[in-house]
Amino acid sequence: MHHRAAFRGKHVLIFFIPLLLLLEEDQSFGAQEVMLRLDRDDPLYLQHQEMLAEYRHSQAQEESLPPLQILHYAPSREDTLFSLATRLMIPYSTIATLNRLSRPEISPGSLLSIPSQPGIFLYPHPETPLEEEVTRRLSGSSRAQRLVLPNPEDAPNSPGILRFIPGEDFTRRERDLFLRPHFQNPLPEGVFSSPYGYRRHPMTGSRSFHRGLDIAAPFGRPVRSSADGVVAAVERDPLYGLSVRVHHEREYTSVYAHLQEALVEPGRAVRAGEPLGTVGSTGFSTGPHLHFEIIHQGIPLDPELFIQ
Repeated sequence: MHHRAAFRGKHVLIFFIPLLLLLEEDQSFGAQEVMLRLDRDDPLYLQHQEMLAEYRHSQAQEESLPPLQILHYAPSREDTLFSLATRLMIPYSTIATLNRLSRPEISPGSLLSIPSQPGIFLYPHPETPLEEEVTRRLSGSSRAQRLVLPNPEDAPNSPGILRFIPGEDFTRRERDLFLRPHFQNPLPEGVFSSPYGYRRHPMTGSRSFHRGLDIAAPFGRPVRSSADGVVAAVERDPLYGLSVRVHHEREYTSVYAHLQEALVEPGRAVRAGEPLGTVGSTGFSTGPHLHFEIIHQGIPLDPELFIQ
């Protein structure tokens, strides 16, 4: 049984097919139903909320959980992952892991898969540090269910066989991996020579805290912006020498120090991978290298945790 529904200028064929068990331990899904609006005027949204209420009742009464159902929704330009999670009353981690999102940004108009229960989804082959972290923690869970999802042409991010652990959420570390922006290595042909953290300073010999990551490379090699942003400052001082500071989204800043030459000016918008300057040894330095920092709200963080 099916009918057609108008959807963003084209027709969407919506099938109402009961869920079937493929094997005793596998759950298989037919073609997915599309929620057009996330309010009480949309019958599929109401259905989703009723299924979610049934799950919560079963969980509170320690009864067998109802079968998992999957619907779809195409976000508008006003939607964010967090606003969707609030309106659907499920954690953003559930939407993120099912749709294989590695960061909070979502694309308007592209279909997102929306499950009827909160939990974490695991794919057979982790592709990101977040997926590796979650899989390492939950792969042995006795509550894991094997699911078989279709791979519809309009929703390529929901393919194949995967596992679902109902009621699970991100840990603090997993949340941090998901929420923080991704940065590129600003000097990929260099060699990491001194990590972030406490060390014996190479010039003074005293124990001190190193606010960034040193990357050694020959003089004149291009130093590139690690992410999209706006150049906040190009400055010289006795410690950092010639440096470039770039502001990024969500109050992150990156710093590139000991440069031989700066190739940008304050106020310029830069893209990830765009040259900012060249490797030098200006300031308090023992030789040609880049001192690279990532700062969030004034606090220096370990750059190696951010570099893809």
